[in-house]
Amino acid sequence: MATKTGFAFHVHHDVLMEYCTDYEERVNYIKEHKPRGEQEIRLRLFQLISPARLPRPLVKAGEAYAKTREAYHKALEAHHKACEARAYAKAGEAYDKAWEACAKAWEAYKPQINELHKELCPDCPWDGKTIFAQSASK
Repeated sequence: MATKTGFAFHVHHDVLMEYCTDYEERVNYIKEHKPRGEQEIRLRLFQLISPARLPRPLVKAGEAYAKTREAYHKALEAHHKACEARAYAKAGEAYDKAWEACAKAWEAYKPQINELHKELCPDCPWDGKTIFAQSASK
């Protein structure tokens, strides 16, 4: 099965939208490592967003972020194997810059993203910080 990547709602409980590098891997992680009482809501709300539904600059920033993330992790492996700190540091700088660009694009389109979230996650308890806000007040 092909890896599904892209922006998604609720990859983590405390982030509304972020870039997901492997949808199935995250689903498996939730099933294996998250408390059973949290799994249903996490799996129900976690969903990839069609790139056609997002502003093109945000999609492009996310794609660039994913590419630099891959290079960063390859350099990290090389660093651990051969202590090539220079390549690791350069990849880290590129990764940080790509994340900053992605975060700026997110901020620029935040109102649109919030409206899309309301449409795609109609019964979502997201409070701006977590999907578990309602259960914390019980």
